[in-house]
Amino acid sequence: MRRLAFFFLLYFFISSSSYAFWIWSPKTQKWKNPQLASLATPQLQLRKALKFFEKKKYKRALKEFRKLINQFPDSFDASEAQYYIGRCWEGLKRYYKAFLAYHKLVTTYPNSKRIQEVLEREYKIGEYFLNQPSKSFLGISLYEFAEHPSLEIFRKIAEDFPYSRYAPASLYKVGIILMELRRWEEAEEVFRKVVDNYPESKWYDLAKFQLSRVCTKLSYGSDYDDTYYQEAEKGFEDFLKRNPQADISQKAKKILKQVREEQAKKYFEIAQFYEKQKKKESAVIYYKLVIEKFPHTTYAERAKKRLQELK
Repeated sequence: MRRLAFFFLLYFFISSSSYAFWIWSPKTQKWKNPQLASLATPQLQLRKALKFFEKKKYKRALKEFRKLINQFPDSFDASEAQYYIGRCWEGLKRYYKAFLAYHKLVTTYPNSKRIQEVLEREYKIGEYFLNQPSKSFLGISLYEFAEHPSLEIFRKIAEDFPYSRYAPASLYKVGIILMELRRWEEAEEVFRKVVDNYPESKWYDLAKFQLSRVCTKLSYGSDYDDTYYQEAEKGFEDFLKRNPQADISQKAKKILKQVREEQAKKYFEIAQFYEKQKKKESAVIYYKLVIEKFPHTTYAERAKKRLQELK
């Protein structure tokens, strides 16, 4: 009996304390909780929220900005509240949540006066995640299982602001992340977008260089199709012509030399295969191809020796 009385009293206090915040409104014929209600106008509510924001009381400010949006979603001040929600999350160092808030501003309030600033903030958040050390467990990158946050952020920037100066930069960085994840086909597609859609951008030559690197990787997986190799070779040659003094030109030369060496090896091994099969004429054709197409490789010298021995 005592236990029953205890639970009855507990229920009474809980229920009474919760109902104490609710007030019946004859005008709307609904219960209202003053703690959840906004002030009478969006301007007043915005001022109230900004006071908490300026004092760096970000969690309380978040609640007040949300009240404004819930009560006055179509007001000018609602777009300001959405902007400051992102700023609050930045203040709390919850950068991905900040990005989501900014992206919501872009999609919900595209005419906001904050759009340009939000674009810049989104880009900086993308760079923040890009510069974080890669998370791994037992030597395996966690991004093998979960998408890298910078991928989403930079992709959204390029999608939402395709004509801004941040679009080619964002796409380029998407490509770099995909290369690090060894997602070569996706990286190829992204770098190609930069090259095709932003030829006047400062990111054009860098994208051309990275596209050639990706084509190099893809060429290694193709035994009979030289398409990727040819594109990689041409891409590096074009890059070197346009940027002979660039810091990465030496790297481009080194990679180009390696690519030619790999291709020469492929033709040389085909020639060896035909030689083992006693198909001398076919072997001679491929040894000559090595010499003609890749004259400055080690395999060209080896091919010359084999031709001498086959005479």
